[in-house]
Amino acid sequence: MKSLVWLVLSVLSAGITFLSVRNTPDAWSYSAAVKVQMGDLYSPWVGARELLLHHRNPYGPEVSEQIQTAFYGHTIHQAYDAPAKSLINEQRFAYPVYVVFLLAPAINADFLEVRQWARLLLAGFTAISVLLCLDILHWHVTRTVTIALILFILSSPQLIQGLRLEQLALVVGFLLVASAWCAQKNYLIAAGVLLALTTIKPQMSVMPLCWFAIWTAGKWRKRWRIAAAFVATLAALIAGGEILLHGWIRYFVDGLSAYRKYAHTSSLLRIVLGDALGGITAAILFLALLLFAWRNRKAPSGSPEFTFLFAVFLMGAILVFPLLIPFNQVMLILPSMLVLRDWKALSRFSRFIFIAVISWTWITDLALLILPSRLQSRGRLPFFASLLVSFFPLFLLLLNMTKRRNALAKLAPADL
Repeated sequence: MKSLVWLVLSVLSAGITFLSVRNTPDAWSYSAAVKVQMGDLYSPWVGARELLLHHRNPYGPEVSEQIQTAFYGHTIHQAYDAPAKSLINEQRFAYPVYVVFLLAPAINADFLEVRQWARLLLAGFTAISVLLCLDILHWHVTRTVTIALILFILSSPQLIQGLRLEQLALVVGFLLVASAWCAQKNYLIAAGVLLALTTIKPQMSVMPLCWFAIWTAGKWRKRWRIAAAFVATLAALIAGGEILLHGWIRYFVDGLSAYRKYAHTSSLLRIVLGDALGGITAAILFLALLLFAWRNRKAPSGSPEFTFLFAVFLMGAILVFPLLIPFNQVMLILPSMLVLRDWKALSRFSRFIFIAVISWTWITDLALLILPSRLQSRGRLPFFASLLVSFFPLFLLLLNMTKRRNALAKLAPADL
């Protein structure tokens, strides 16, 4: 009976999300309307197409101007010393060049067709991520509950944004979870290969890679294959990119330097605490996580410690690195499911807060659907729910740490 209730609620949430996206699309896009029309897949797709078909530098000004014209109807020329609010996202090709290997099958297709297939594939990757997380957590639930979990996650504002923009972050989120699953099953070579592929978005992968590096060093004789596979795959990707475009690393670094100036990237800690204090706090958190990982470096791959450390590093990446845009929270699928699995270990207050935070967006969207004229006239209420989503990673980290502390406190001294 409870399973059916959760399934009904998940279907309702998905329905509310669908209607909300149709009626208030900007509240879910977190971006200018012109970008919603093109999506985030367009820039890397054009870059891959131009490099592989026409041998043009995807980082070069000609390709950048081609992309900008599609987005804005004109090219972008701006001075980076202007006020931040006046800067426009230049929509350049901003990925490592070897992302073109991933996009190569789509370069001969029409982009409208590519977008349709991309959304289906990204939704499929996310659904598979949920299934892998259930196995990683050793959480055995009914098929009905599994479907409900998938619907809840796919209808969350973070995932809706990623699907609407066809964001490759959803691919990286899947690859990270798949890497952990392979490591847990002792498929270390496959785990290393998948981890190398996550570097198409380095800002998302660097902290999980730190955990895997420390964990591999913990029992090097048994785990060296994951490091060997990672290094070999990454070297092959870099070399393949060099064959396609000589000196691509320099172009990529120059592009990143410009991206930081025009794309307004920041981390949650910097937003909450300011640039100086936020940067210091981020450095302390990063070092603390490294120390925590080193103390647990010998944890077996199937142990609760391995899963918890991996989840903590996923949450830490969202806080420390410039991953404030909500679609990056695809990395929080495993940490969120970790909370749900250990639901009984939470206090009543923590349960209430978690439910309130998760359901607030759906409640707001339902209110907007029922009373659109009244609520829209009160300002930018649709965007308020979107703003709250940005603080979810901080809350989730605190909740997981509190849950773990409470669980350890309940253990008898002999168990410790």
